[in-house]
Amino acid sequence: MTVYSHSRLSCYEQCPQKFKLQYIDKIETEEEQSIEAFLGIRVHETLEKLYRDLSHQKMNRLEELLEFFTGEWRTNWTDDIIIVNQDYQADNYLNMGRKYLSDYYHRYNPFDQGRTVALEENIKITLDEEGRYKLQGYIDRLTETRDGYYEIHDYKTNSRLPLAEYLRTDRQLALYMIGVKHLYPDVKDVRLVWHFLKFDKEIDSTRTDQELSQLKKDTIQLIDTIEQDERFEAHPGFLCDWCEYHSYCPQWSHLHLIQEKPANEYLQDPGVVLINQYAEIKSAQKRANLQWDAELEKLEEAIVTFAEKQHCDVVFGSKNKVRITDSEKYAFPGKNTKEREQLETVLQKYGRLEEVSQLDTTALGKILQEKQWESEVQDAIQKYVQVEHKKRLYLSKIKD
Repeated sequence: MTVYSHSRLSCYEQCPQKFKLQYIDKIETEEEQSIEAFLGIRVHETLEKLYRDLSHQKMNRLEELLEFFTGEWRTNWTDDIIIVNQDYQADNYLNMGRKYLSDYYHRYNPFDQGRTVALEENIKITLDEEGRYKLQGYIDRLTETRDGYYEIHDYKTNSRLPLAEYLRTDRQLALYMIGVKHLYPDVKDVRLVWHFLKFDKEIDSTRTDQELSQLKKDTIQLIDTIEQDERFEAHPGFLCDWCEYHSYCPQWSHLHLIQEKPANEYLQDPGVVLINQYAEIKSAQKRANLQWDAELEKLEEAIVTFAEKQHCDVVFGSKNKVRITDSEKYAFPGKNTKEREQLETVLQKYGRLEEVSQLDTTALGKILQEKQWESEVQDAIQKYVQVEHKKRLYLSKIKD
């Protein structure tokens, strides 16, 4: 059976058709590299150099690492690298990388948090006792903090911090954890550590034996699904715009068909005509909706003002009436904010976080509105909450 990897599995989950074209048909394409991917590679190279040199008793100064990073950037740079956001130039991303490395260096210098066991290590993962289901991957850095206590480190140059739920369910490092526990018999504990370099933030987690056992079952099931798939249907989505297999994918066949036509035939293509008409009507609909929404907003404000002056909640027309009600909407700190983390910490302290599904703000709002919790808990989280009062209008017929 094929030796899988996390990236192979993710490719299938994203689009079975792409998986087939890439891994089964092995179609070679001129894959375009994004500036984000290029930045990530150069940063990983530099951090690998830092720890590899340390293992040879060589401590690099920050200036030396930045010089190495800049040199590798200049050497490997090509004009084919794609920068989607035209507001920024290549040097902006170069400076971002230098900032990431500088922050990391200052945070961990003198780099004695643990003994480096492996760098960019290829690790084999066996999922079943018979050894039929196997995976492989590469660990950025594996360290041992004390005898039997290991840490799997992963460097991220993401532009956003992931949700806590993502880290708790991340498959890649959890699979590596299975491999580490098998490879090192003295293992007592394994921590999964993500370094989000843009934010100078370290986040760690781990998995129980029960969670790892379930992960094995889920991964085996996914591999069985892939092995038994005979159709490998495409999953069209927003990522299609960045896929390098456009010309081979049936979902894009119409585009390649019309691209080959002269301009006069292209505009008469039935599909082009239909989509152009549809887009025009949708655009007109949107403009009309915006106009009507603005008119309705003005009328609603006028009705509310009239009702307040009359000290009533129902206003009558000749054939219709409008009933006005007060409602409260709870506004909480946004995801990935410091205030959100503090709010989660407060809820965790009182053992209430799971009741709102890892801070389900809808559920939390309902609990606060109905005063389901003790006053001490409600008071503790009240400073993170803003209550928005909103008028709601309901249109209905007047009964004869």
